[in-house]
Amino acid sequence: MRKALWSGFVTATVCAVTVGLAAQTPPQTPPSSSASPAGKSITLSGCVEKAPAEAGAAAATAPPAFILADAAPAGSASGTVGTSGGAKPASKYRLDADAAKLTPHVGHKVEITGTVDDMASSATPASGATASTAAGPKLKVDSVKMIAASCS
Repeated sequence: MRKALWSGFVTATVCAVTVGLAAQTPPQTPPSSSASPAGKSITLSGCVEKAPAEAGAAAATAPPAFILADAAPAGSASGTVGTSGGAKPASKYRLDADAAKLTPHVGHKVEITGTVDDMASSATPASGATASTAAGPKLKVDSVKMIAASCS
């Protein structure tokens, strides 16, 4: 009887220690590419442009739309992307921010930090792509910093 209790105690202790050690080991994650999955914060540099106006009655009441053109990961030269086999980020992003935040930066080279909304870019209307969906994935803007007064 004592031998059975002692054996059960040792087994329970070994299991508890194993579970404790496994919980302390951080999970292995693959290195991230420069193309950000949805919900991950990214920083891009590029030029803020007003999006072309869409036709229709709804477009007349809609707030102005903005695009980040010539987008590249911040800190890299324009047009070059330092990926190591990862997906290439889009060159244009539809910007989701208050117009008052973006209007002063139209025509400027900026650095924008935000999150990519892949759901918005994958849903296209049945009648085809509109000007806003043709611009690329939607970037929800958290912050804007001017880098240069012009985009040249």
